Amino acid sequence: MLPILLLTLLLWLPDETKSQLDRFFCSCAHTELIKHCAAYCNDKPCESLCEYKCGWFRVCGTISCSQTGSTCTSTVSKNTQALAAALNAGSFRVLTQASSEYEHYRKVFNAACTAKPKAIVFPNTPEDVAFILKTAKSFGDTISVRSGGHSYTCNSLKQDSVHIIMTNFNRIKLFDTTRSETGKAAWLGTGAIWGNVLRSIDPEVYSYPHGQCRSVGVGGYLLGGGVNWLGTYNKYGYGAEGIIEMKAVLSDGNLVTVTPDKTVFADGRVVQHTAANNLFFGLRGAGSSLAIVTEFLYTIHKEPETRPAIILAWMETEDEVEKMMKAMSSTKKYSFMVNHQISKIGFWSRPILSPIMLAFPGAMQALKFSNRKSTFPVQIMVTDITLGAGRTTSAASAAKYLKDQGVDILVDNIVNVLAINQIQPGSVTGGVHFVFDRIANLLYEEIEKEQESWKAGVWSSISLNYGSLASTRSFSPDFINDGFVGLRRGLFLEFLRKDCSFCFWMLHFRNRLGKPRISVNNPISIRTDENQGNTVEINLTCMFPPSSTSCTDVVNGIRSKIESRLQGQTYSKYYNFPSCSKSGSDWRRLYWGQNLDQLMSIKRFWDSGDTFNHCQSLTNNDAACCPFPS
Repeated sequence: MLPILLLTLLLWLPDETKSQLDRFFCSCAHTELIKHCAAYCNDKPCESLCEYKCGWFRVCGTISCSQTGSTCTSTVSKNTQALAAALNAGSFRVLTQASSEYEHYRKVFNAACTAKPKAIVFPNTPEDVAFILKTAKSFGDTISVRSGGHSYTCNSLKQDSVHIIMTNFNRIKLFDTTRSETGKAAWLGTGAIWGNVLRSIDPEVYSYPHGQCRSVGVGGYLLGGGVNWLGTYNKYGYGAEGIIEMKAVLSDGNLVTVTPDKTVFADGRVVQHTAANNLFFGLRGAGSSLAIVTEFLYTIHKEPETRPAIILAWMETEDEVEKMMKAMSSTKKYSFMVNHQISKIGFWSRPILSPIMLAFPGAMQALKFSNRKSTFPVQIMVTDITLGAGRTTSAASAAKYLKDQGVDILVDNIVNVLAINQIQPGSVTGGVHFVFDRIANLLYEEIEKEQESWKAGVWSSISLNYGSLASTRSFSPDFINDGFVGLRRGLFLEFLRKDCSFCFWMLHFRNRLGKPRISVNNPISIRTDENQGNTVEINLTCMFPPSSTSCTDVVNGIRSKIESRLQGQTYSKYYNFPSCSKSGSDWRRLYWGQNLDQLMSIKRFWDSGDTFNHCQSLTNNDAACCPFPS
């Protein structure tokens, strides 16, 4: 009788109390999810879903068996050897799972992406891409496509697919043309990475929206919209808005040239664009769902890319975070991003970067103590986005502007200068903002260089992203108070208790000055929410060893709190970030907004057979493809 009474009592408990009981008795760590589902999925179809429950009431998550590393069975359509033989009839490289190099090339940036394609191919020409599409279709096999493979999600990798790596489409050609409103444009291959583009089209002379991480591929960046939070986005618009023309391969293997008003086939046929078939509109925001773009004609601006001034400031309350909205909305001169990075000792290895980052936690701890603050300082990246601004933003002018707006910037005194000089002793002299700006710009340049050299599949990563927010109130409680990555945490490296290796917050304040003329009458297809004017976008990303047991809990816990505060409010998400929203939400509306219905019409016109179907594509609303479900 007593067990029945206890069970009845438990069932009547509030949901929050049930969850607290379950947290006491068991863990929802991602490793536990993988461990449970790896056992469950053995010998089950790789397409099967596994649900892991912690205790009686708490559902930790649901993942596809293909993501567990188990010996699940592939339900492939035909013999893999026959497929490989057919592909080998082409003039390009083919790898199968038996190839010694297969695993090296299978890996993408995020180690959590574990899907195994049937074959990996490296086309050299658009005709090769067409041949691969036709061959895969003849065998009844799906395809997946990768330009750089940097995405936090696993969009470019698909179980049992023919995986097309576009590395050989890497042309970078800068030239003069009247087709660009600036007189300069570049042909960029979809498989080029932005690091190579920046080395070829010198930012000391030219500027253009590009991936902040240099290992990001051109194709994924531009087809997903293309933002850069260090100033070029607010100055020139989304990267996709600067596209003038695209070369692409359709699902049926036809080669086409896509311009604002028409799609021209290689055999001379022309399809004039209407709302229902506008491929130029569709590709610039939802491109990976519609075709394989091989090359972009891209607008280049004839002035140098302006570097930000980096100012240390304090944000001890939610009101002080909200002050940045006022600071942003009161000027057309500056673009703002608030940044807070935490990395464990030894995470960085470059000769210049490693000693700087070794001293960084101590310097931040000293600043917090000597200034009698309850929080660690944040770095506010202030970029002059006026035309003709030159290569650098004045740290003194940026600091004065922030101070005039009521932002609590670091006081310029000898104590703070000495604390900052711990980071790089004797490197520079001067006022506190001048000193830190020089060190911080060197630091970010070195971080970008090291990031470009990271090996695929070494780190797992998890991220959250919310955009088009009219206020900071939905996330500022966590930004300030979270015990592991919040500004008020006790120790700078508190996140080590959750086995995280590198976490960073980015708060980007949208303050757009304009966009290329070509995009005025030809808008891009991602959700831009231009009617909202000034807004803020929040991103938190953590990286950790694949064996980590609890780092994902940090991001998932914060995500759940933010979504609870945002209930009933409107917000957006950016395409390159996870769709890991609460169960039941349609992330497609978060990405594409009111454009979704038109995009579905365009999809039916150009890809009625749904060849281009992958995690987070227009026709795939499978929440299980999220690498780390909350």
